Amino acid sequence: MPSTPAPSSYSTAEVARRLKVSVPTIQRWVDAGHLKAWKTVGGHRRIDAASLETLIKWQAEFGALSQPFARPLRAMIVDDNIDDREVLSALVSAALPSAEITTAENGFAALLAVRETLPDLIVTDIVMPHMNGLEMLRHLLEGTTHKPRLAIAVSSYSPDQLASLGGLPPEVAFIPKPVDPPVFLGMLRKSFSAVVTP
Repeated sequence: MPSTPAPSSYSTAEVARRLKVSVPTIQRWVDAGHLKAWKTVGGHRRIDAASLETLIKWQAEFGALSQPFARPLRAMIVDDNIDDREVLSALVSAALPSAEITTAENGFAALLAVRETLPDLIVTDIVMPHMNGLEMLRHLLEGTTHKPRLAIAVSSYSPDQLASLGGLPPEVAFIPKPVDPPVFLGMLRKSFSAVVTP
């Protein structure tokens, strides 16, 4: 007896049952571009089967992050220079269009804001008043329960200068200032590939 071919699309209710989330959550993921979909002539939304399988594989690979889109991706930019904050915010928006972006002027303000925003991404300058980026990163990564999925330090300091200040935590990526946009965008897209290309 010939096997039944796999469907090319599913209803939102079928996808919600399979992923164990609500139908409105599936609709939000579609609206944000995390799942590919279209509407039938009758106005019913259909989810592309290949898109769903890609998301399921991503969930299986990342385990604890298996529900990464229950809320929008959140990013925090920490820099005392308003022009640099605006440039970094624009780059994050270009790489991650659905991200919610907040900003802080120094490490101390960032630590206070982290408790409220719980960012998935933190991009921070190093030299700032009140609390520099190195101190902030150490407090964030060692002394708080929330850890971002990606932390990036941007600075005009050389690696040797950073080492003289104690160095960056090993899990923090480094990009020199002035920031090279293709390098920065590539790092974000690679780290959040499931958000950019579900």
